[in-house]
Amino acid sequence: MKQEELEIWEKIIDEVKINIPETAHTWLNNLEPALPLLEMPSNGIFLMKSNQGFGIQVLTQKYLPEIEEALEKCTSLKRSVRIVLDETRKTNTKKKTPKAAPEISLVKEQIDNLKQMHSFCGLNLKYTFDNFVCGNNSDFAYNVAKKVAAAPGQKYNPLYIYGNVGLGKTHLMQAIGHQILKDFGDLKVKYAKAEEITNQLTESAIIPSERNSKMKKLRDKYRNIDVLLLDDIQFAEGKQRTEEEIFSIFDVLFHAGKQIVFASDRPPSSLVCTPDRLKSRYEWGLTVEIQIPDLNTRFEIIKKHAVHSHFEISDDVAMLLAKSYDRNIRELEGAYNKLSAYASIQGIEATIELAQKVLNLGANTKMITLDDIIEKTAKYFGIKKDEILSSGRSKDIANARRLAMYLCREITQMSLPEIGAAFNKNHTTVLYSWSKVKEDAAVNKNLEDTISELNKFILN
Repeated sequence: MKQEELEIWEKIIDEVKINIPETAHTWLNNLEPALPLLEMPSNGIFLMKSNQGFGIQVLTQKYLPEIEEALEKCTSLKRSVRIVLDETRKTNTKKKTPKAAPEISLVKEQIDNLKQMHSFCGLNLKYTFDNFVCGNNSDFAYNVAKKVAAAPGQKYNPLYIYGNVGLGKTHLMQAIGHQILKDFGDLKVKYAKAEEITNQLTESAIIPSERNSKMKKLRDKYRNIDVLLLDDIQFAEGKQRTEEEIFSIFDVLFHAGKQIVFASDRPPSSLVCTPDRLKSRYEWGLTVEIQIPDLNTRFEIIKKHAVHSHFEISDDVAMLLAKSYDRNIRELEGAYNKLSAYASIQGIEATIELAQKVLNLGANTKMITLDDIIEKTAKYFGIKKDEILSSGRSKDIANARRLAMYLCREITQMSLPEIGAAFNKNHTTVLYSWSKVKEDAAVNKNLEDTISELNKFILN
């Protein structure tokens, strides 16, 4: 494939990997487009090929919708996908291949070994410290992560990183793993998600006769390592067996001086259904937050992404994306990927007009602040802004305050502490108000209508 086509194809595969289990990733690595990407038809069936018959069966039966969705997201072209067997790529041990120069062979072997080692650890090669754009929202977390990587098991153990979805928690914790593998090649690193432990526990209980052997295998997998990077801890909340296993793994590793890094979408104190003894383990070391990146940081993220993907994008277009996608980095990068893929396939420049068309952006993107929401909520209910921010407990004021907190989180996706500071409250009050409104709206049509009207009033 040409370099341009290869970059688009890698974006498609990376997008699929986000939405399917890690165990199926190996089948994706053998996929190739049957036709050049830049010559894809605008409709009909898009053919992919693989030299692994079983892999084709797995992907076709289980993950075809995810592949089609990723194809559409990265190219803006909706097609049905069909995967066919590539006879020309079948392994033939008798066939001799030309010998490469010794230097090239050595470099290739080193790269292949690196990829294999990092893949075995569950790490994605693109999540390194070099690729992480550090801003005011993440500089403390970044510097702490660097210190952990420089002295695993000795500083800030455990490290607990939290923040809203798509802000770079996974990137940062995997960067720790990459750096440790680079500097301490003899250490065993394992990245996993809490959901994987739950699934493995469930699988071990299916066949009673195999339960003991599978449980031993599971425990050996997580206890015989030097660095554990456990992501999406919030998934384990309320799942007793999973939390018990995490507690047990933690105690074994921690008392052996091994490094542990957790990541979650909320701080330990907000895991209300987690047992206190496990919650206290999360808090034993250092807890750091990654917040919403500011405008300049989002701009730098786009520009750095463009450099790494070898796609030229003007400052004006980069700024449009930075202003339009302020909720999380994942959305921001997804928008860039969609725009760059569309422009590459069509062979045209990525202009502001094209970005507005492809990404369905208005000509004038409006930035909604916490202050905007508070002021408009007060106006909607016919009360003063100061009353919403006061400690007044009258029914009308308390109701308006709860709705304002709810919409602040729904519209801006600012961190809970940031929203709490705007209301002179702590983050647990914001979380409770958001949860309460969400729960009540699910069964109260009048409240649901009020939220809808208020949301339109704020955004218009």
